[in-house]
Amino acid sequence: MLATRTEPYESGIEDGREALARGAWDEARACFGAVLALNETPQAYEGLGIAARYQLDSDAAIAAHERGYHLARSHDDAEAAALLAIQLAYDAYAFRGPAEASGWVERAGQLVEGEPSSIAGASVLFLRAHFALGRHDVDFARKQAAQAVALAREVGAVDVEMLAVALHGLALVSLGEIEDGMRLLDAAAAAAVGGEMTDGDAIETVCCYMIDACKRVRDLERANEWCVRVRDIATRFGDRQMFSVCRTHYADVLLWHGDWTQADQELAAAVTELAAMRPGREADPLVRLAELRRRQGHGREAEELLARAAQHRFHALVEGLIALDRGDAAAATGAATRFLRRVGEADRFERVAGLELMVRAAVAGGDPGAANRAADEIAAIAAATPNSPLRASALLARGRIAAAEGDAGAATALLEDAADLFAAVGAAYDAALTRLDLASALHAAGRTDAAAKTRARARDALREVGACLDAEPVGGLSPRETEILRLVARGLSNDAIAHQLVLSVRTVERHVANVYDKIGASGRTARAVATAWAYAHGLA
Repeated sequence: MLATRTEPYESGIEDGREALARGAWDEARACFGAVLALNETPQAYEGLGIAARYQLDSDAAIAAHERGYHLARSHDDAEAAALLAIQLAYDAYAFRGPAEASGWVERAGQLVEGEPSSIAGASVLFLRAHFALGRHDVDFARKQAAQAVALAREVGAVDVEMLAVALHGLALVSLGEIEDGMRLLDAAAAAAVGGEMTDGDAIETVCCYMIDACKRVRDLERANEWCVRVRDIATRFGDRQMFSVCRTHYADVLLWHGDWTQADQELAAAVTELAAMRPGREADPLVRLAELRRRQGHGREAEELLARAAQHRFHALVEGLIALDRGDAAAATGAATRFLRRVGEADRFERVAGLELMVRAAVAGGDPGAANRAADEIAAIAAATPNSPLRASALLARGRIAAAEGDAGAATALLEDAADLFAAVGAAYDAALTRLDLASALHAAGRTDAAAKTRARARDALREVGACLDAEPVGGLSPRETEILRLVARGLSNDAIAHQLVLSVRTVERHVANVYDKIGASGRTARAVATAWAYAHGLA
């Protein structure tokens, strides 16, 4: 061993580690500093750097861990050096960036290669799994996490074992094996909050994996419970970084339930706090804030915020939704395609948001094949879980397609069920948007009174959460139908309209037929009647 095992040294290390477990960072730094005054050791530098990292003292954390790493290397202590390399990976992830963090993980892996089983070796496997899941390599993450569990159990590293168990569970959930995955997550979470784990960051990370899994399957109530738990833990440990991350998770729940004022406050605070820690860390709340601004009708601000999170995995989603707001179905389709390609096939629940965007874009662009393929995949994913929000999403997709195909009866039934399911789980915004689609379907089915009541209810709900409201539709026309009627009134042919809006002629013909039906135009004079109707209602 490198240390000279004097009583003051052993006592100081023990006291320092006990202070770390309590989140007493100043006390821990004092203990490890006193130890280093007696004898420089990798273990003391490791503890000193961990305490400094929790206090967001990046220079002190990195300096301590680098000094400990080089000290261990100079004494040819591969295990101690690997543990310090892992701490440097955590430092880099917090203060510098994921590329450097990954580099330190691989350096630690080199150091333990061929060595006896160790905590460092188990940590390397866990961190490789963590980074793999972040790049949607779910199967590799699952395999590495399972190996990390076995190795951590062998060496008695409970914190690393539970981290790996939770990550293994999250990977299984992502692959669609929900029951098995949630069972592992439940076990790890119980260990995290039940006193079996000692490291604050590890405890919080296990809980965050649980939140991530709940959000993927859209079990937002369960996610909310764990958000509250993580905030309590982060407060107890004085972990400002984790507290800010948790704010972003919590904002997702608030957005879902329609509490946009508080969501706005949480996201704005998270952006400020995370940006102060490391530029780029604020991308997660930024992209969500951009989506909130889009919903509020602040398109330019949404685009400016989104530009600051260009590398975020949800960037393409919000970009596609902004394109739909502009009526640019082709750009929205491209954004959905890009998102789905980057997620890949294996990360099933992460794909749902992209598939939802694809349905909307394909319907708007007149591509029934693409819309149906996306809807089929949503239905298959929803079938893997009894979760109501996913079933609502599947029904909504089918309802929108039925409405686009002119099957008002089927669209009405599907959209009614989707709206009811969204409302039952407290998804205020989604329920209101679905009811707007339902109102159009009811109008197309000739149920004008029901359509008016449904539309008024939806608009009241959207107004309550603070969403931007389009002008009241005239004659029950959808925004796309109104747009096409304006062009008809300008004298454009169906071919010319299709070219201008980047739609197929068949799609334009279908929209024109729907317009004629809704305003009561027919026969040879239908186009002239539609033109006169447009002028009479201020649409031309």
